[in-house]
Amino acid sequence: MPRFQHTLIATALLAASSSYAATTSTSYEDIADSAVWQSADGQQSLLISTLEGNGIAVYNASGKEIQHIEGIEALGADVRYGLRSEDGKKADIAAVGLPDEDAIAFYQINSKANAPLTEVGRLPLEITPEGVCLGKNATSGNMFVASYDDAGNLVQYKLKYDGSKVSSAIQHNGKPTFVRAMNVGGELSGCAMDDETNTLYVAEQNVGVWGYGADPENVKDRALLDVVEPLGHLEEIENLDIVYQAHGKGAIVIADEGQGFVLYDRVSHKFLGKFDVAGVEEAKLVSASTQQLWIGNTELDEPVYQTLSWDELEKLSGYKAENTLSPRELEIKGVELVRAHGETKAVDNHGDAADDPALWYNAKSPKDSLIIATNKKGGLMAYDLQGNEIQYLEGGKPNNVDIRQDVIDAEGNPIALAAASNRKKNTITLYTIDGSATPIKPLPATQGTVHPEAPELLSSVDEVYGLCMSRGEDGTPYVFVNGKDGQIKQWRISVKNDEAQGTVVRTLNVPSQPEGCVVDDRTQTLYVGEEDHAIWAFDARENGSTEGQIFAEVDGKHLIDDIEGLTLYQTKKQNLLIASSQGNNTYAVFDLNDQGKFVKSFAIIGDDERGTDGATDTDGIHAVSQSLGDEFPNGLFLAQDWYNIDSQYKAENQNFKIVDWRDIQAVLK
Repeated sequence: MPRFQHTLIATALLAASSSYAATTSTSYEDIADSAVWQSADGQQSLLISTLEGNGIAVYNASGKEIQHIEGIEALGADVRYGLRSEDGKKADIAAVGLPDEDAIAFYQINSKANAPLTEVGRLPLEITPEGVCLGKNATSGNMFVASYDDAGNLVQYKLKYDGSKVSSAIQHNGKPTFVRAMNVGGELSGCAMDDETNTLYVAEQNVGVWGYGADPENVKDRALLDVVEPLGHLEEIENLDIVYQAHGKGAIVIADEGQGFVLYDRVSHKFLGKFDVAGVEEAKLVSASTQQLWIGNTELDEPVYQTLSWDELEKLSGYKAENTLSPRELEIKGVELVRAHGETKAVDNHGDAADDPALWYNAKSPKDSLIIATNKKGGLMAYDLQGNEIQYLEGGKPNNVDIRQDVIDAEGNPIALAAASNRKKNTITLYTIDGSATPIKPLPATQGTVHPEAPELLSSVDEVYGLCMSRGEDGTPYVFVNGKDGQIKQWRISVKNDEAQGTVVRTLNVPSQPEGCVVDDRTQTLYVGEEDHAIWAFDARENGSTEGQIFAEVDGKHLIDDIEGLTLYQTKKQNLLIASSQGNNTYAVFDLNDQGKFVKSFAIIGDDERGTDGATDTDGIHAVSQSLGDEFPNGLFLAQDWYNIDSQYKAENQNFKIVDWRDIQAVLK
C-alpha cells in the first residue's frame, strides 16, 4: 500500500491524544521495525524504519521523511557505529533483513547526504530473515550481526569492512560462514545485543526473553530474562530495545501486545514495571535513542512512529532515564589490543578445565622451551612453543602451577622444581621438569606433613586454590598455597635423594577468597590477588612481616573483579606486574620500578588469518622475558582462554593463548 502524507486533522488528533514531541510525517500500511542512528555530538539523529513490502524509510529527528528506499521487502533494522577497516576507515552501519532474498543488506549512514543510506553489501543467509540485530564488542571492536527466522533458528556472522563494502569476516570455500547457529525454540519476534554486558537478547514470542553471550568468543549459558504469564510478566512479545545509561545502568524495554510496554533493569534483570501509552492500542514496536523512545503506532488507520519523552516515560512508569548513552559511547577506552600469535592444543576435558600456565626454560635450546599447564580435571600438560602437546601426565586435579629452575638439591645437583595445588586431595604435588620426551616427572614428598594416601604435601587450608613459588635470598625454594577462606600458607621445600620434604613456615591472610599470586624474587615480595577486592603485597621472606599492604584495588576501570592470574615480566630495565582483570577480559600492567604505577591495559583478540581466537574470562597467566628463539626474541605471554573456538568459530575445549611479547611491548610504549 502506498504511503500516506498526514493531514492536518490527523496530526492534530495525534497531538491531542498524547504528549509526543514528534510524529513521522508519512505513514505506511506495515511498519515492521526501526532503529535510531545518532551523531557523535548528539545533535543529529535518524529513525530508520523497515516497511515490509514498502522498503525502508528514513526520518530526521522531527519525523520528516528524508529518504525512501523502494523495491525491496524489508524486515528488521539495527544500527552500530564505527565498523573499522584494516586501514583505519570507519563506517556507521545499518542492517536490514531481506526475506525475499534470504539476505541481510548493509547500509552506510551519512547524515550529511540528502539520502543518508547507501548500500554497502549484502550477506546471503541460510535462513529467511524475520529480524536482525547488530552488536559490537566494546573492547575488541569486533562487530556481529544476528538474524532469526520464523522457525526459531538464529545465525550470527562476524563482519568486516574493506573501506567500501561490508561482508562476512569468516569465509569457507569462498562463501560466508556463520560464527554461531542455534535453534532457540518457538516463534521468534525480536532480538537486541547489549554491547556493554555482552548479552544477546532473543524474544520467543509466546514463551519469554532469553539472554545469551553476544560474542561467540564469550558465550554464556542461556538464561531467561522473563517468561509469559502466569509465571512471569509477559504475554505476547513483539519487540525489544535497550536504554543505555552511564555507569552501566539502563533498562530493557519490551513491547508486549498483551501487557503493553514492560521495563527491566539491564544489569540485574529485575522487573521494573509496565506502562501503556495513550493512543497506542497495541504495543508492538519500540526503539530507543538518547533523547526518547520511538513508539510504533501500528493500529492506526495510518500507522506511524511517535516519540515518547523521558519525562513522559517517568510519569507513566516511574522509571527515570537519565545520563543516557548511545551504543557508540559504550566502547571501552584505554584498552590496547594485541593479537594471539598462537595457541595450545585444547585440553582433553570439557567445561572449566584449563586453568594456569607456566614455562620451563631450555637454556641449551631456548626455542625448545616448554609450556607447563594445568587441566584441573585431570593432570598436567607440557606443550612446545607452537602449542603441540608433548606430554599429558594424568593424575589429580591440579589448579595452579609454578616453576623455579636451578634449585639445588642436597647432593648439589640443579633441578627444575615445579609445584601444583591439587584439589583432589587438598595437597601440593611436586614435580621436576627436564628436556626429555616425558619432561614432567612426579617428585614424591616423603617428609613433613604428607598425605597418608599419596606422596604429596597435605595442606591445612580449607581448599587449595592458588599457588606460586619463590626462591629465597639463599636459594631456598618456597611454595605459597592459598585457600578459599583467605588463608595463605608458606612452605619451605628441600630435595634429597630424589625425594622432597615440606615444612610450613608461615601463615598469611587476606579478607576473602584469593587465587592468583606471584613472587618477585628480586625484592622478595609476594603479590596476591583477592578476587573481588584487591591485589595485596607481602614480604615473601619466611621471617618477614605477615602484614599485607594493598597494592591496587578493584576500581571498575583498570581492575574489574574477578582478579585472577598474576605474573611478572622482568628484564634488567623492566619490572612489570600483570593482572588478569577477568571482569572486562583485559590484563592490567603495573610498573614496579615506578612505585606500582598503572601503565596500561591490553586485551588479546583473535587473528582470523592465523585461525586463532582471542582470550576471554582468563584465569591463569604467565609472562616470560627470556629470548625463546627467533619466533619470540623478547619472550611471550600466556593466557588461559575460557571460551575457545576454532578457525570456523566452532566451540572447542579450553586452551592457552600465546602472544609474542613484542606485540605487547609495542602497545605499552
